[in-house]
Amino acid sequence: MDVLVLTTASDGRDVLPALDLLPHTVQTAPPSVAAFLSAATCDVVVVDGRTQPQAAAALAGLLTATDRGIPVVAVVAETALHAVTRGSFDQLVMSTAGPAETDARLRLSQRHRVSREPDGIDAPVVLRVGPFELDQHAYTITIDTRPLPLTHHEFEVLRALLAHAGRPVSRERLLGTLGGPDASPRAIDCHVRALRSKLGPHRTSIRTVRGLGYLAVA
Repeated sequence: MDVLVLTTASDGRDVLPALDLLPHTVQTAPPSVAAFLSAATCDVVVVDGRTQPQAAAALAGLLTATDRGIPVVAVVAETALHAVTRGSFDQLVMSTAGPAETDARLRLSQRHRVSREPDGIDAPVVLRVGPFELDQHAYTITIDTRPLPLTHHEFEVLRALLAHAGRPVSRERLLGTLGGPDASPRAIDCHVRALRSKLGPHRTSIRTVRGLGYLAVA
């Protein structure tokens, strides 16, 4: 995997030391859109947000707006994690993360970018699936015209299921919609249980497909 690290540091491995223990190719460039566009082709771009996490989130948004389809991973210090809100990056990873977690975040960022494609600018603003109505601009989901009181993560999981209604969506792909350092396959199961409890008589609209993940009934 070719990793581009945008940072003021001289070596991208200083931003994420675990990269030094992984077989990925690492190139370093200044933290700017111009540097990103002029850099060689990469599979993942890593933005250094250790000291300025909000600036990193803003830069991630600009990188995504270039529409090159390259996933963006933000690196933050553990002490600054509370200051980071969900932005235009595909994954968050702490600068102290080990090789296994770092590698997993990089690979999940690629899956996340794939999972976001149905929700791009060409996707319908209002999506209707059975009793559900998803309004992507209003960021709401209703069932039988009744608004569902969902948490952010519950909304993202249900939105991904509705976008692929009638087809199983793997836990890994759903995991990519959440991001954050605490996301895990077990968290997906918890969110699905919470969703089902809020759906009442429509709880069977979300089915478990053994060995594949979850499916929203079309």
